[in-house]
Amino acid sequence: MADLMKRADTAPHRTGPESGPEAEPGPKPEPGTVPGDDRTVRASALARRRRGVLAVASAAALLSLGGLGGAMLVKSPAQAAADTRAPEASLITASVGSERLARTVVLRGDVTSGATLSVTPTEVANSRALGGGINPGGSSPVLTRKLVHVGDAVRAAKPLVEFSGRPVYVLPGRIPAYRDMLPGESGDDIAQLQGALAGLGLYRGGDRHGCFGTATGKAVVALYHRLGYPVPVTAASAGKGRGGTTGDPFVPASELAFVSSVPVRVVGLAASVGDKVSGPVVSLATGGLKLTGYLDPSYQGLVKGGMKVRITSEALGLTAAARVSSVGELVTPGDRAGSRTSDASAQAEDGNPPANGGIPYLPVQVTRVGTWDNRLDGQNVRMTITAATTAGAVLTVPEAAINAGADTRTSVTVAAPDGSQHRVPVTVGVSADGKVQVTPVGTARLQAGDRVVVGQ
Repeated sequence: MADLMKRADTAPHRTGPESGPEAEPGPKPEPGTVPGDDRTVRASALARRRRGVLAVASAAALLSLGGLGGAMLVKSPAQAAADTRAPEASLITASVGSERLARTVVLRGDVTSGATLSVTPTEVANSRALGGGINPGGSSPVLTRKLVHVGDAVRAAKPLVEFSGRPVYVLPGRIPAYRDMLPGESGDDIAQLQGALAGLGLYRGGDRHGCFGTATGKAVVALYHRLGYPVPVTAASAGKGRGGTTGDPFVPASELAFVSSVPVRVVGLAASVGDKVSGPVVSLATGGLKLTGYLDPSYQGLVKGGMKVRITSEALGLTAAARVSSVGELVTPGDRAGSRTSDASAQAEDGNPPANGGIPYLPVQVTRVGTWDNRLDGQNVRMTITAATTAGAVLTVPEAAINAGADTRTSVTVAAPDGSQHRVPVTVGVSADGKVQVTPVGTARLQAGDRVVVGQ
């Protein structure tokens, strides 16, 4: 056998037809073999069989996966019904609480000033220096000093600003200072001046009511001494034909502002020191700050006078306490004729947006507990009104736990630990934040920690 194998190995190799232009390429030999060798032929056949087996296996795998996917997509009617069947109902319960309830109503409101007025001096009056001669006035006022700050509360006969060395001050009175008040003149404005001077302890009578006489002139001199400024005096043209003479004391309209009440609050100082006066040098607000809340009409009857109010300014980080003083009638912003069905989106006549964004509201006025912080002026604030409260801790349940029977009696359903249920008749009280005060009726028992049914 060994000799035969040896002879086979030494025998010459058979070769195929010589390659030429017409010859077709044969199969590529496996690496390490010689073309035409038997081993080459056997390796090529084996490779083809392997590739065939792999192709068949791959096709079978793909068919199996396809069948599995189809089986998952196709369901029997019974399986489909089982998958779409509603889950079994389960009981939803909540615990009975013990707490103090407070029903609150939250709304927005705007803090505004009272009546406002501005002072714009137009001329500088002649003045008589204390113990000296007469200083001539001028016609081009210039702001020379600011004696107050925005937000200050200013009382009567206190200088606010100074223009060309002259003061601006306020006195109480409802008639505006529309003219210079000169000796020999009379009128309601002069009667108002006499009353204001009397309130300061500077005028004790002596002139006819409403007539600027000698006694009134002396009170004016005392007023300017208190202010710390030279007394304004009439010029030659001013005293002619008016019962006075040149150099008599008088009250210039450019220096005095009558206000409905004092103190007043400074809300504006537009000009700078050194500016020529071409507009208001000081703006004032009377009557203090005012807060108007915008209550949703659906809460009508819920908010009443005397209820506590918590005011919060998110922008300033301020809080304040107040009480409801009144709830007004329905207001439709933009309605100038009193109709309740007018276009609420209309702009106000002064060009500002309508109140409450044009949404109808009930105006809620409040009374501040203590004094207002002047920084709240112009702020939109949150108002939390306590509409009802319990005296102490009470039993509470979610609103969904309350059952109303055909006999109008109310009850809750208590779920016992063993799974049983029983009804407990109750009366309801204050409700707040989704909870309701409940009190068991008669001998019925209900206590904090019991579980009540709210749904299933």
